[in-house]
Amino acid sequence: MTRREFIVSGAAALGAGMARGEARSPRLAFQVYAVRDLCAKDFAGTLKAVRTLGYEGVETGRFYGRDAKGLKTVCDDAGLELVALQLYPHTLTEPQLADTIRFCHESGCRRINTAWFKGSAENSNDWQLVVNVINHAAEVCAKEGIDVAYHNHDQEFRVRFGGKTAMEWLYERFSPLVKQEFDPGWCVVAGGDPMAWLRAHPHRNPTVHVMPAIENGRGLKPGEAGVGSAADKADWRTLVPSLAADGTQWLVAKPTVHPDSIEDLEASYIYLKGVLQ
Repeated sequence: MTRREFIVSGAAALGAGMARGEARSPRLAFQVYAVRDLCAKDFAGTLKAVRTLGYEGVETGRFYGRDAKGLKTVCDDAGLELVALQLYPHTLTEPQLADTIRFCHESGCRRINTAWFKGSAENSNDWQLVVNVINHAAEVCAKEGIDVAYHNHDQEFRVRFGGKTAMEWLYERFSPLVKQEFDPGWCVVAGGDPMAWLRAHPHRNPTVHVMPAIENGRGLKPGEAGVGSAADKADWRTLVPSLAADGTQWLVAKPTVHPDSIEDLEASYIYLKGVLQ
């Protein structure tokens, strides 16, 4: 059976399950960052090419010259749901927050996943500022029908304050309105236990990044650095069913080693469909 035949048969099986009234599995989306080089050359064409693999949604923080309505058009034309915008916290501060909310409404997006790269291990005040910004944005956005979530990288599991990881520290201070966009791959890379985190913070992950836990992709060819590949250290066969049971709506694939190829996204889709069935 070819990869394409596998994809088609998997989609048919999932549809049959839905018709029988079974609980719905998370849907599969992808992060534009995974194919950023291709998108820089042909954004619309790349979205359409990835859609043919079977993905139903897309998350992006890169718009390639499009305004909100233009982003909506290019996603609609590709047949992709705009699952979330991934933005940095400065876009959630006043007065930029009003523009960000307007962008969400005009693009048809109801989720903002925000991430921070510059946390200092020496200064918890930096992290507290981020907490204040995100808590305020979550309260304002909730009134507009928009969810706000925090997306982790490895630093949140490496930096520690008072014996606790920065991730623990953050979620002791985040408002209950702040959801997660958990990235188990980064957790694994940092030496953390993603299943322990999910058990400690259930029912808070409408979208989850499915990034292969690959620390060094040198020497890997396109198609060899996807989710579930030999180089991926994350246990997705345990994680994915746990996420589904926890109510996750979207698994957002994000292989990052080959941004000029869709082959890792294709391999990731095949693997994830196999796990979900």
